[in-house]
Amino acid sequence: MAIGSIKSLGSVDPRAVYGGMNKVQDPKASFVDQLKNAMTEVNDLQARRETMVEQVVTGEATEVHDVMIAAKESQLAFELLLEVRNKLLESYQEIMRMQV
Repeated sequence: MAIGSIKSLGSVDPRAVYGGMNKVQDPKASFVDQLKNAMTEVNDLQARRETMVEQVVTGEATEVHDVMIAAKESQLAFELLLEVRNKLLESYQEIMRMQV
């Protein structure tokens, strides 16, 4: 079954629903730029989570499950960024141990 036929059944693209469609990255962007974009995105997710938690505490927001989803999303994004940093650090240390 082709993907096009599945899409025609009325399925929803989650990237369009959650705003991922406008964040298409340039394939020619440097690694540093992509890393900066990832860090900015993680920071935005954490700020969104903090805002939502404040809204629940003050009684403005009643949808607790949305807050929990935002909290988990920001936690996972941060953990992923942390693991990427750890792998980069391990790679750097391995290169520094190499004999020339």
